[in-house]
Parts: sequence; C-alpha cells; structure tokens
Amino acid sequence: MAGDFGVVYPLWDFAADEGSLLEQVAGDVGIDHLTVPVVTGAQTQFRFVSGGGSPHFHTEGGWHYRPQARAYAAVLKPPKARWFAGGDLLAQMRERAAAFDVRLLLRVDVRAVRALVEKEPHLCQRNAWGQEVPSAGGCACNPDLRELLRATFDDLARYEPAGYELVDGVPDCAADRGVTRPFGWHPAIRHLLDICFCASCRQVAEREGVDPDQAARSVRVRIERHLAGQTPISGPDDTDPVVSKYVATRAKDCCLWLQRLAESDPERRRLLVRTFGEWTLGNCAPWVRMVRFPAGACGPLDGEQWAERVQALPEISALALPVWRPTFNEAAELVRLVSEAVRAGVSTFDFEGLCEAPWDAITWLKQAIRFARRG
Repeated sequence: MAGDFGVVYPLWDFAADEGSLLEQVAGDVGIDHLTVPVVTGAQTQFRFVSGGGSPHFHTEGGWHYRPQARAYAAVLKPPKARWFAGGDLLAQMRERAAAFDVRLLLRVDVRAVRALVEKEPHLCQRNAWGQEVPSAGGCACNPDLRELLRATFDDLARYEPAGYELVDGVPDCAADRGVTRPFGWHPAIRHLLDICFCASCRQVAEREGVDPDQAARSVRVRIERHLAGQTPISGPDDTDPVVSKYVATRAKDCCLWLQRLAESDPERRRLLVRTFGEWTLGNCAPWVRMVRFPAGACGPLDGEQWAERVQALPEISALALPVWRPTFNEAAELVRLVSEAVRAGVSTFDFEGLCEAPWDAITWLKQAIRFARRG
C-alpha cells in the first residue's frame, strides 16, 4: 500500500459531531490514522460539516484534555483549555478510532499556548534588543518548556497513541505566523527579528564558544542596513558567520535534546511539523520532518506546481495539507497532488480542514487516497 493517510480531527469537532466524521472517513475513505491536536494556541473555526445551530467555535488554546496532576508535579502547570467541561473526550476518541482499526497520532504545539508565556514570562523569546516577544511563543531552548513538553508526552502515553507530532519544535520559529507581523513583507528582516536571544539561547551558544552579544549586535546592524536600503530584500541574510554559528549551535542543541526525548519512548512514531518555507533542521532521527501547507498559503496551485515544491524539499517524507478551497478548486487538483507527492517519496499524509468543508470534500479525499494507493 502506498502511503499512510490520515485526517486531522480536533477534539472540539469530535464533540460537536459526536464522531460522525470519524465514521465517514474510516468507513468510506479508508484512512489509516487520525491526527488529534491536543495542545494548541488560539483556534477559531466555522464548522461546516458538524452542522447544528452553533457553527462558530473559538478557544484560547491550551491542553485540550484533562492533564493528570501527578504528571506535572515537578514542572510548570499546563493551562487547560476552557471549552470543555466533563468527560474524557480523548479517551472516547481513542476507543472509537480503535473500533475502526484507525491509529491515533497526537499533535502538540506547546510553544503556541499564549496563556503559558503570559503566566511564565521567562519562557518568552527575546529579540536582538533583549525585548520579550510574547506573541512569538515560548523558546524551544528553555529548559522549563522542555520539561513541560516531556511531562506532556509522558502523560499522553496513557492514551496509547501510535505517535506524536510536535509543531515548531526548534528555536527561531515564531508561533504567531498566522497574523500580520512587523516586516512580514521583508524576508531578510523577518528572519533576523525571529532569532531568539533569551537567557537559555545565550547559555547554549556560550557553551559552544559563540559570543551571543556579538551575534545580537550583528543582527541589529544588519536590520538597520536593510532598513536603509543597503541590502536586497529577497531572502534571509545569513552571511555573517557569527550569526550563522549562533543559529546553528542552538538548532543542534535542540535536535540532540529531541533525540534524547524520543529515546525514552522508542516505540512510537515522532514527527516534527513545520510550515512550508520556514525553518530547516538537520537529521534529527528518529524524528521525521513533516511539512505543513496552511490553507491558501501557497495556492491555488496546479498539480505540477505542487509536485515541484514537494520534490524540492530534501528528506521530507511527511506532508500536511488542506483538502479543499482555496488551495484546491476541484477534486482533480487534490488527486493529482497526492499522487505526485507519493511518487516523489512522501509516505505520510495529514489532511486538514475537513470539518470546515462541505461533504463534497470527503469525496475529493476518497478519490485522492484511492488513486494514490493504486500508485
């Protein structure tokens, strides 16, 4: 069978439609897994599929399940999402998925939980001027954030998932990319502004003989040069060896930590999720890199354009993408992309946005998976 196909199915949608989407995609589409976001930042949705009289949904984010207090006794306390009250929805979903022989992947985005950095400001990323940037989320190098992430995975193990997806689990990756950000139109300045100089990042750099003060000065100077029009705006400015080494040293440290984290539970799959065009990370096995194409971010593109982008991504074997408009205008576009991606070497797929699409999108998905499996 070509590929491992799954649907992103948030717990709030499972509660709203009482599992009807799961029944539909498991029976008619024949998916292999469900990806369930269990820790997220703020989410806003207009649920088309679930129907009912309350299609609008919003949550400030947090932990979307009931954390076991003892799992977090020695770490930061996880802020629980406020949209649900009683019952263990994640356990209910696990049981329903098991009945259809569908595996469970749990998606975790600790860095995007705004309530966490507001309560614990020391988790914040800091720019080259030493200023806190709460909207960018917690820093992946912060030891307290790392231990909270470790505790979260340990807690989630009781749900017996097949694996975990970690969103933006590296430094210099802002959690607020979905909103308008200063100099978002200027890739080079935006890249430099995203480099974190918090105390944890500085310590990592200093241990490897890199001067964080020198790197920060270089970042400030380069931003000023960009603003003065002395350099092009086309892309990231990585020509300064000190800045490049500062960035690479912290990425390496994060990768080594993630590898150690995976060693504590080697039987489960591990995927690192990043947005297309964002940060890159070297070999971090057993973590598999998953590229995510947000709805409308790159499209609509035809199948050949999508295939070219997929083939241009080195060592990528997992892809998360929307199933409907505006990225795809008709089923044939989705079918072609998925088939081309499989031929390009992508083996794992997460299909997103199904709960916000009409029922026709399920037919699109069914066709795409069927053709891809025919290979």
